[in-house]
Amino acid sequence: MRWRFVDRVTAFGPWQSIAGRKAVSLEEYKLLEPLGRQGVLPESLVLECCVELARWLVAASSDFRQACVLEGIDGFEFRSEAVMGEILEVEARLTGSPEAGPLRAECRVKVGAREVAGGSIALGLVPLAEGFDPDFTASMWRELHGST
Repeated sequence: MRWRFVDRVTAFGPWQSIAGRKAVSLEEYKLLEPLGRQGVLPESLVLECCVELARWLVAASSDFRQACVLEGIDGFEFRSEAVMGEILEVEARLTGSPEAGPLRAECRVKVGAREVAGGSIALGLVPLAEGFDPDFTASMWRELHGST
């Protein structure tokens, strides 16, 4: 099984920004139950939503030739918890450029008007084909973005 941390891409500007939605599922909501934290999406998965959205931004911007990996986290804060059934609104805005580096994404995660998390992540570019099938990735993009 592959976890999906982006259910829908709602806005996209090549090499600039991307926005998307993620619904907190029952399975994700129960992950912390054995640790006594019932009913919340783990903070690490909120961060992973930002990383995956940034990965979609890089992949689509590079015509599915590049992807990115998380290289660092700077000032990323969690302000509230996300619970089952809530819809996370996630946004990532790139700073820097793929040519000049370093590439960073300023991320925000909200549920309605309530801030859940936000901060800066450092990204390293890698060839997409090293970890993903480019054709399959492009078809998933069309599903997430609703583009042809």
